Amino acid sequence: MNRRLATTAAALCLLAATVATAAPASAGEPAASGAPAVSGAPTASPEAVAAGNASVGLHGSGNTVLDSRFSTFEGDPVQLTIDARADTLKPLETTRGHFHVRHVHTDGRLVADFEGDITCLAVGGREAIATGVVTKGEAPWFPGRPVVGQKVALSVEDDGRHGDRIGWVWGFFGAPVSDCQGTVPFIRTTGGDFTVRG
Repeated sequence: MNRRLATTAAALCLLAATVATAAPASAGEPAASGAPAVSGAPTASPEAVAAGNASVGLHGSGNTVLDSRFSTFEGDPVQLTIDARADTLKPLETTRGHFHVRHVHTDGRLVADFEGDITCLAVGGREAIATGVVTKGEAPWFPGRPVVGQKVALSVEDDGRHGDRIGWVWGFFGAPVSDCQGTVPFIRTTGGDFTVRG
C-alpha cells in the first residue's frame, strides 16, 4: 500500500471512529459517566402510539459532493439510496429494507460500491438512523479490505425542499456500529430527496 493510500485510509478510519464514538448510548443503558443515558433509538410520540400508528419509514435517494474534511476525496460524488420501514415498538424485530452506496473519485475511478439489508430503523421528528449489513459490494480503492458482512450506519435529516443532510459510519474501517445508532447527518445533499415518516 503506497504512502498516500495509507494516509487516506487512516484519515477515513479516524473520521469514522470519531463520529462513531459520539453516538449516544442505547436506550435504557446507563451512560459510562453515571449520567442519564440518551436514547439512540427515538420512538413514536405518545399520540402516535395511542392512535395505533407506530410505523416509521425512511425512503429516498440523495447525492452529495465530499468536502475538504475528506482530504484526497474532496470533490468526489457520493450517492446514497435507502428504503426502510419498521414498527417503532419493536424496531429490531420488524425493520425491513435495503440500502445502496456508490462513491466515485473525481477522475472517474470507483472508490466503493456496496449494498445491503437494513436491520434497524429509528426515527425521531425529521431525523432517522438506519443500520444494516453489507451483503454485496466492493471497495477497489482499498484493496484487501473486505466490505461484505460489515455493518454500516446511515443517518438522514429530512429538510424538505431545502435539501436534506446525510451522514454515515462504515464498520469496514474499524468503527463500531451498534443497532439504530449513528452519527449526526453531517453533509448536505446536492440532489435527490429523502422522506422520513414517523
